[in-house]
Amino acid sequence: MKSKVACLRPKHDFDRAGIEMPTSFDVQFYPKADEEHLAEVCTDADVILASSTYPPITANIITRARSLKLIQLTGSGYNTVDLAAADKAGVPVARTPGQNSRPVAQLAFVLMSFLDRGILEADAETKKGNFEEVREKIGKEGAYELEGRVLGILGVGPLGREMARIGAFFGAHLYYFDVIRLSAEQEKELKLTYVDFETLLKLSDILTLHIPLTKETRKLIGSKELGLMKSTAILINTSRGGIVDEEALLDALTSNRLKGAALDAYEPEPIPRGHPFLCLDSGLQKRLILTPHIGGATRQAHSRMYQESIDNILRVLRGEQAKYVVNLKQME
Repeated sequence: MKSKVACLRPKHDFDRAGIEMPTSFDVQFYPKADEEHLAEVCTDADVILASSTYPPITANIITRARSLKLIQLTGSGYNTVDLAAADKAGVPVARTPGQNSRPVAQLAFVLMSFLDRGILEADAETKKGNFEEVREKIGKEGAYELEGRVLGILGVGPLGREMARIGAFFGAHLYYFDVIRLSAEQEKELKLTYVDFETLLKLSDILTLHIPLTKETRKLIGSKELGLMKSTAILINTSRGGIVDEEALLDALTSNRLKGAALDAYEPEPIPRGHPFLCLDSGLQKRLILTPHIGGATRQAHSRMYQESIDNILRVLRGEQAKYVVNLKQME
């Protein structure tokens, strides 16, 4: 008898990545179903396979899925799942950490480079025929290399460490904070200097966020924290939207207390129509870069995440323990 896998991603995601579902799976795809529909179709599912960014997997869905053995997420985040409900139901929630670390770090580097080099304005004005004018303007205002700059890294899991390697290659001074400090050997290898959170905010020319969204990190970067940063600093968030207080960020940019920011994650997603981020004047548009949560959206990363997810599902269906579980006290 085949195991039912309720997949909340579209089939073409797997097709594009060259991933074939095992013949032992009865895969049903529900990429655009609302919560009530998902609760109905998942009642007899053995596994729920979903993105780590959408849709919410609520208590209603979990408690009605009487046969559920695993919730498998194709990404490193897990804030979309009601973990308390999963714990109560005894259902492990697993993710695929580290599979998209390199592309997310690469995007963070690209975003900080765009802001430090004035690329958005340079592109727009050059296309208008203002070649000399914008070249002179950027020359006067000053563009920056990463070499010699203070790159602050908040969170040094696989992604933060990948960011450190990029920063070291380009000659940045690397500082970090994490609730779990790296060993002296790791710090030396990655050329990282540990400082406390407030010191990291104050020192950073560029602050890049690589932490999960939890109760403790929600709106961790708010008005107070932004106020501790240099007015010439740049904030990069390619992790989760809820970590940054969006209203406070917009206020800091508008009042010139922060040079620039780039976001690849928001709360909620997608960004609602009429959101202040979508109604910026031309000056702010050059200082705030918005991308639609595409940090890990490369063919290579998707292929790795999907295959790791399928391997984990097979593991559980064989009666083995899932890898990378984030609840049930990590399966003790």
